[in-house]
Amino acid sequence: MGKKQITFADLLQQRTWTDYNKFISEAPTIYAEEVARHVQEERELIRQVQQHPAFKKLDVYKVDQKLQDAEDILGRGLVVGVDGTVSKYRLFSGLRCQIGVIAVNYLGDRIHHSFYVSEANIREDPEDAIERVTGRVTFEDDLSAMAIRGLMLYRERETGLDKQFENCYVMFHGPLLPFELMSGLGRLRALEATLDILRDIIRQKRFFSVISSTAYQDYLTFGRAIAPGEYLTASSYTLARHLMNSSGFLGYKDKWREDERKVIEEFLGDYANRIMIGVIRVAERPYVFHAHKDTFHLAAAIIARDAMFQKEKGFPLLIDYADSLCSQYFSSSEFKALIEWELAKQGAYLSEAPERDLRLK
Repeated sequence: MGKKQITFADLLQQRTWTDYNKFISEAPTIYAEEVARHVQEERELIRQVQQHPAFKKLDVYKVDQKLQDAEDILGRGLVVGVDGTVSKYRLFSGLRCQIGVIAVNYLGDRIHHSFYVSEANIREDPEDAIERVTGRVTFEDDLSAMAIRGLMLYRERETGLDKQFENCYVMFHGPLLPFELMSGLGRLRALEATLDILRDIIRQKRFFSVISSTAYQDYLTFGRAIAPGEYLTASSYTLARHLMNSSGFLGYKDKWREDERKVIEEFLGDYANRIMIGVIRVAERPYVFHAHKDTFHLAAAIIARDAMFQKEKGFPLLIDYADSLCSQYFSSSEFKALIEWELAKQGAYLSEAPERDLRLK
């Protein structure tokens, strides 16, 4: 039987209170019952998954075999964690962005790369004032949130390829081959540049990634069905197969120009097919990871050993370390304050600052 399609009317029929006193007296009990039911149902679901023939066909491994090798590699500083951050501020004339990328290992070697992007500085405005104003609606699409994220992800991979760490394994946060870098980024026509760097990442085999959250709950549910210290995969768990058959990545005919679609299909078949998808569990929560098929098991061991430094969370400490340094060196609040200080000096703060920031709280 197919899944019932939820309608807006269904959402409106959920529990409603019009009396605040009733809300504060009844809501805690309802929430407690809801959470208890959820936990019980999830435990039963995991039990059923563990007994299901489809789950039993997956390849499940223990990390123990390569754990000592992973510890040695980490301790010698031969694993680099890379993470990036974006700070944005929109002015009337366009978006301003600060992108920061950190690469770090456990010997204290670091790379700090910073980038500034100004939408107004990379376009040619018409001379007529009205045309410039009406054109801003169009220009905004050039630097969409997706385009900026794609730029950050490109810079992360560029940093990971830096010669300073050319003999190291490199661990990224998020998909190894991000959707943004395989999409062409609309009118920016980015495929030629982005696929070049992704091909380099795949050829070198020493790059892998850990994903802290994913929309594909089947992977995570299977991961909850294995024991701590285990990871799973299957011969069909390649990134190319996932993108072609499961994600809808190629399913939108209007999205692709014919020449771009041909290029991306060749890339998936020739390169992305070498990237395996795994699910690893060190503590309570499992995580999806991507790695080249030739270094897949070593990547799993490195992820596991690094995650053992924070056992409750079960997530690689090196990635959290890079993320923490990003927040320290490339603070979004500091970027915002710098822009607003300059606006204030020019007498334009009240006209340019977001309305929400001007509210009394």
